[in-house]
Amino acid sequence: MNKVVSIITPSFNRGYIIHETAKSIFNQTYPHWEWVIVDDGSTDNTWDIIQKYAAEDTRVKILKRNREPKGACVCRNIAIENCTGEYLIFVDTDDLMADYCLQQRVDAMNDNPDCDFVIFPMLLFKNQPDDLKLLWNVDSDVDDLKRILQGNPVCQGTGPLWKKSSFKHIGMWKEDLMLWQDIELHIRSLLWPMKYIKRLDLRPDVFLRVSDDSLSRVGFYSKSKMNSRIAVYTFACYRIAELNKLPVYKDALQVMGADIVSSVIRSRHFEQLDDILNLCEKYSIFNDSEIKLYKRYAAATKMRIYKLPFLYNPIKEKAEHIVTTPENTLAKIKWEHPIGV
Repeated sequence: MNKVVSIITPSFNRGYIIHETAKSIFNQTYPHWEWVIVDDGSTDNTWDIIQKYAAEDTRVKILKRNREPKGACVCRNIAIENCTGEYLIFVDTDDLMADYCLQQRVDAMNDNPDCDFVIFPMLLFKNQPDDLKLLWNVDSDVDDLKRILQGNPVCQGTGPLWKKSSFKHIGMWKEDLMLWQDIELHIRSLLWPMKYIKRLDLRPDVFLRVSDDSLSRVGFYSKSKMNSRIAVYTFACYRIAELNKLPVYKDALQVMGADIVSSVIRSRHFEQLDDILNLCEKYSIFNDSEIKLYKRYAAATKMRIYKLPFLYNPIKEKAEHIVTTPENTLAKIKWEHPIGV
């Protein structure tokens, strides 16, 4: 029996571009799919467009978000609650799928029936799928959880094909996060643990658009999004400590912690600094001298000592070099083979 894949899409004011995503879905060589779109209160013509898709193809199901809070994660969860497929793939309204995407993913999942999810390769693009040819995810000998904590994850939300039952079992998307939703999801998945494999030897089958108006990019340093980053970090520290794995992941937690601390200071959200430093102190992520240096860096920033660079720069440089961030391999390898769209 052929297994249905539910393509899960949150939608908000993308009427000008969603036709590209739609075309890539309708062109799938694997016909056993449904496209469940949940609109997040669009004020443009998006709803009219997706109504037309639903009228023309019964595999398209459209819904409006019917509960709070607003956001893509809520829309995704509503779609999951209303979908019928055995497998899930998360595709946003600015992403494109290669025509072989679903067939490739279903074949790989069928070959590994004991897996909860399988991770696939993806390419970044700007205007056309072949204009950058930069791989999003490059395999590495580094532990996958360490890679996430170090800011170099093996995939983002569109990378895996999930068993719906496994995704629901793990608790689905965390709806109160404004940022790092996929990071939290994958940290949670790896620490559950879920069983998965990586098939990065296959052809890239999803194309992720590099867009300046991405909701994850807009207001990246806002207080609400900083709170989400701190919440994800808090969960990671707690869960890793609960599993008695702090010695294994302390170096990676230092990288993530240093990134958040520096971001809090640079964006002048000083009221959040105590929360993150207290957390790092609780789990011994940084030692006393390192925490004191971060506090000194924050105080100097708060007092605008950067107007005196000969005083400020030495403090800043010492604080921001407490942790040496590993080289990020994301999108640094070109895909040199033909691209099927």
